[in-house]
Parts: sequence; C-alpha cells; structure tokens
Amino acid sequence: MAKVKIEDLFVAELWSSDDFLLAPEMQNVLSSGLLVQDTKLQKLVNASEAGTRFELPYIDEPDYSEPEGMDDSDDELTTKKIAWNNMFATVGMYSNSYGFAHMAQAIGRDSDPATVIRDIIGNYWARDLQNRMIAGVVGLSAKAGADLTLDVADDSEDGADVTLESAIIVDGISLLGDMQDKFSTMFIHSKVYGDLKKANLIQTIQPTTQGAKPIEMYGNYKIVVNDLMPVEQGDNKKKYTTLIAQNGMFAYADKALGKEMPPLEIHRNPLSGHGAGDSKIISRKGLLLHPIGWSYEKTAPNPTLADLKASASWKMKFKPKQQRFVAIITN
Repeated sequence: MAKVKIEDLFVAELWSSDDFLLAPEMQNVLSSGLLVQDTKLQKLVNASEAGTRFELPYIDEPDYSEPEGMDDSDDELTTKKIAWNNMFATVGMYSNSYGFAHMAQAIGRDSDPATVIRDIIGNYWARDLQNRMIAGVVGLSAKAGADLTLDVADDSEDGADVTLESAIIVDGISLLGDMQDKFSTMFIHSKVYGDLKKANLIQTIQPTTQGAKPIEMYGNYKIVVNDLMPVEQGDNKKKYTTLIAQNGMFAYADKALGKEMPPLEIHRNPLSGHGAGDSKIISRKGLLLHPIGWSYEKTAPNPTLADLKASASWKMKFKPKQQRFVAIITN
C-alpha cells in the first residue's frame, strides 16, 4: 500500500495567516485581555517590510497642575505643552518545521486533517506568543528596577522563606497607586504555583465550552504558569519573580504573508531515506508584539527571547505610574 503523503491530505496554498489564529490556544491568548489589537496598527504592520523597525507615536501628556483662577488682570494664562513623542517597535518574522510522522499520527485520529494541522501549529504559535510576552515583561522589569519591583525575598542563612501571599501582592500592585484596578493576569514560576496550590489559594474554574481547558485563578487574576519566569540564586536561597500585568499591556498585530513567503508550505526531499523521500511542513509567522509605554532599542530584526529579556533592549517612555505591570520577588 502506498504511503499517504501530507500533500495528499490538504492544499497548503489555500492557507492564510488567519487560519492559525483560529486554533484554541491562540484564541485563548488573543482574548486574554493583555493584547490590544488595532486596525490602524494592523495596516501599518502589513505595509511594512519584514523585520522593519518603526515608530509608534503617542501624546506625551503633561503632569496635572491646578487650573488658574480667572480675574481682571493683564496676566496671561500659562500654556501647558502637549508634545508628540514616539516609541520604537519591530515586526518579527519566524518559522518552524514539522516532520510527517508527527502529523500523520495525529491526522490518523481525525477526519479533518486541516483542523489537526491548524491546531498543532496554531497552538505552537500561541505558546511562542505567551513566551514572548513573559520575556518582554522580564526585560521591562529589569530595566524599571525598584519603580515597578517589590523585592521581599529573604536570603539570610537561617531566615524564613518569604513566599507569595495576599498581603505581598497587595503591596506589589500598590506600586501603581490609583492605577492598580486593571490587573488581570499573574505570570508565575511552577515553584510559586506549587506554594499557592498547597496554601489553597488557587481556584479552578471549569469552562462551559466543551473541550476547553479549566481556568485557574488567584482572586481576580488568571494564572499563567511558565518556567521562563526569572529564578535568581542568592547566597543562600533562590528568588522567584512573579509578574502581574494589566489588560491592554501589549499592542499586537499579525502580519499577513503572501505567496513568496507563505504561512504554510510543504517541502518534500526525494533524496532522504536513500531515495524513499521525506515530507515536512514549514510554518511561518510575522507579528508585532509590543509593550505599550516602552521603546525597543535594538535595531537587529527578529528579536529572540534572550533579546526581549535583556534590560538593554528597552527604554521606558511612559512614567512608572502609567505602566501596566509590577514584579514581585519572593522565595
């Protein structure tokens, strides 16, 4: 019996970048509230070249000052300057490859190969997007320092560990004063997750949609567990960073890919296997993921996770109180 080929199951040429956005995990990330999707930004990204670094303008609003009282004098009103400023962002272009064996095994259990491929590849890009968000906030936190970071970890030889708890979280989000009411998501290391779980501080919400994953919450915050969260080895103990983010922290735009660089492509190498041949699926994605209130300072295209985690990659443009995250360091 002849071997079934990937190219026999579906037509890759009919796929667009939007198809992968329909994958369940991708939809979860895009609807999390952390991402702002704007039609004007989408048009700007799709008009730009791959790897382009460009300016995002914003109004630099002056600090509040008391209004002046009117009188019958000749004194003129003091005019406050409202200036245009800008932050730099970049469009990243990335790719990934999948072998036939993995896909064939999954497709064999489903009558719709296009759905299986969409979900496998789309969920990969969802994980990548989440990892990029976390790496970015790690870099921003390192750059912002004490303005946006509460460090309560103990590093003494015989002192008690300071683990994450409600009072510490309140102190952390209080760094943003009266702007703290929009926090929605908590990114934690698996060790911190274990501490919260053992203390019965995490609530599991069962979804109403069939097949959807349960949602874990700490109070009003959605929990995202990821071991990309920073772990620092002190002289005596480890320190774990928790990030709490607000809705609308990132601007996001998906770049549509064309025929010259399609989002999905099948590559067959007839020489592999001593002539038996081998097929692979190549997946490509172009995107802009940019933290609002910051400028990306590196000029090299396609930021890596290491680039995003580096404090030198970022410059703070909004004032600390206008930022949309805080970092909390515990044991």
